[in-house]
Amino acid sequence: MSPNSLVVAAGVAAAGALAVLRKRTIEDSEVCLIHAPQTATLADGAELLSVIHTECPSLAGSTTARFVPSMALPTADLQTCFSAVRERFGRLALVEYDRELITTKDGGTIGLDWSPPFAQMPADERPIVLLSPGLSGGSQETYVQATVKRLTSEPYNFRTVVVNFRGCAGVKVTTSILYNGGLTSDYGYAVDHIRSHYPSSKLVGIGYSLGANLVTKYVGEQGESCPLSAAISVCNPYDLAASSDALEVPSFRNRQIYTPAMLLGLMRLYRRHHKIIEAGPVELDVEAISKIKSIRQFDNLITAKLFGYQDGTDYYQKNSSAQFMPAIRVPFLAISAMDDPVCPESIIPREVFRTNPHLILALTQYGGHLGYHEDLNSSWFERPIAEFCAAVFGHASA
Repeated sequence: MSPNSLVVAAGVAAAGALAVLRKRTIEDSEVCLIHAPQTATLADGAELLSVIHTECPSLAGSTTARFVPSMALPTADLQTCFSAVRERFGRLALVEYDRELITTKDGGTIGLDWSPPFAQMPADERPIVLLSPGLSGGSQETYVQATVKRLTSEPYNFRTVVVNFRGCAGVKVTTSILYNGGLTSDYGYAVDHIRSHYPSSKLVGIGYSLGANLVTKYVGEQGESCPLSAAISVCNPYDLAASSDALEVPSFRNRQIYTPAMLLGLMRLYRRHHKIIEAGPVELDVEAISKIKSIRQFDNLITAKLFGYQDGTDYYQKNSSAQFMPAIRVPFLAISAMDDPVCPESIIPREVFRTNPHLILALTQYGGHLGYHEDLNSSWFERPIAEFCAAVFGHASA
């Protein structure tokens, strides 16, 4: 066989292998719903699961409840890294915001970014969706903006507000503490502020990654008294220690990609505000902080110290959201990918989804961590989020 023939044969074989792989990917793309045998009854008497089957086609439909990753981003790592890389080389501006700064009881500052701006959508009684970004993130994150754009567009036309915690998205740090993945007092303060200004509007809270842990913990703590009509968790770590352990596993992607990228945001947040933090009552080991190489070290040396925990492990144990989920009493949708490299599928608390009738887990084979790219311009999770919000708003009590 000639060299040219060998090249052609190799190309045909490679194309065939890719076609087989793509076919398998499509076959494995169905959304798997995990829930209790009998799900909760909503305010108007409808059953939660029935509502999802009839009003959320991206979650329950033989041909529509699927996530098929873009052919350009076929792996979990590519899915996970794509948004970060795109933002590094030019952050997208998909929506406009009006910023409102509110002051907590201890003097901290939270930034509420409202969209659409009030000049475009004057105050009224329409439903409001609150979004809480992931680790050190804010309203500028592409996954946040993309969701906001969908929720504020036809046919939904909801009002949205992104809750930017202390030091994030340009919000000044005005006390000697930052924020953490369990600081539900700040989130609750924001919710109460919004409720006081829009008492007739129904509210749904969405959290992404560490923000999902916080929102989940909040609705569990609130139980029967939760002021939100529903909540949505996207790529929740559930168990902060286990998620941290996953990032500590010695591998190329952890050492060279995920840990450096996540730590960069945290350390940038700390360094930007280190003067006011170090001037506070808590004595920090500045020399040790300068040598931080992992998320766990950051939480040992900074998070635990600032918030009075014994160490990072104590912080993780007391703030992991899975332990609060049995007490959730509002419709709760969780979206997770089995190939998430940051929040491994092994830590998803499947049993609580099978026993608490208010919880629905939408589990996909692919998606990575906050990826879910069907193409290079959008993320799949925007659709089920919008459908679920519309469904629960439509069945919630006035």
